[in-house]
Amino acid sequence: MSSRLDNIARRKQALIEKAALERLELTTACRRIRSPIDIDGKLFGIGRLISSHPLLAAGLSTFLIGGFGKKIFRTAGALLKLWRVVLPILNLRPKRRRSSWRWFGRNR
Repeated sequence: MSSRLDNIARRKQALIEKAALERLELTTACRRIRSPIDIDGKLFGIGRLISSHPLLAAGLSTFLIGGFGKKIFRTAGALLKLWRVVLPILNLRPKRRRSSWRWFGRNR
């Protein structure tokens, strides 16, 4: 009976370790996929700002309807296209090494 309980305990521990390893792999994969620019956070912040200031919203809508907004959006679109070209080039540069301060008693 004792060996059976030991076997169950070992299998349970192995499953716990396997689950922890899978969670770590999933976390690492999600970090690699995540966008380098936090677009949704910025958009929510802008939306919150506009909803809390109705005069700002009215001025912004007048600005966009007035025709000048088309030029702004065209320029923003061109900048986004340029960013799509530049981003892979920036990812090619070598990663920075960590500071060696930990060897001198800091970060303990």
